[in-house]
Amino acid sequence: MARTVTTEDFYLEGEERFGPVTSFLYGLGSAVLNRYYEVIVEDLRSTKFRKLLDVGCGNGALLSKIALNFPDARLKGVDPSPYMLNRAKKNLARKGFISRVEVKIGSSRAIPFEEKFDAIISSFSYHHWKERDISLSSLASQLEDKGFLAIYEYDNSSRKIRSSHGINEGEWNNLEIEGLKKTINHKAGLIILTLSK
Repeated sequence: MARTVTTEDFYLEGEERFGPVTSFLYGLGSAVLNRYYEVIVEDLRSTKFRKLLDVGCGNGALLSKIALNFPDARLKGVDPSPYMLNRAKKNLARKGFISRVEVKIGSSRAIPFEEKFDAIISSFSYHHWKERDISLSSLASQLEDKGFLAIYEYDNSSRKIRSSHGINEGEWNNLEIEGLKKTINHKAGLIILTLSK
């Protein structure tokens, strides 16, 4: 039985909250994010997965792309914003994926699914997390044997102007999660942290 997720599970003090206006505005930037989503989908092609969880799934744009490109995969997503989830459900329904993709309210620290996943991804969400070690350990506990967790962020290592919405490789160099192998890659303006069993 899935545990009940409460409002306290969604956000910590200082984490960006997406309300009705910011959720709408985020959707306007999807065209810009689209090129990064293509990179993520291409990156996923080099992996094997049956069950994928998207943490911080936002308006569902990336989940739609994954559903289109991986028709046999079982897909789930979580986001702490009910406004973003409402947009995700509408987008997935409009594209005909709502029966194949389940989205629920949750966060990197509070996954409302009991099952384990062989792939967990998060794109452009990690920089918002305040308790990153707790989040990564929580997500690692949701991985099946031989599963992987991939975090995609803007690559501050390759940018002339650093962004608060990006990650520098130095932030991940000393990161260790027991029982997981870490790799860091750079691709098309993204920095990718992969933790695998």
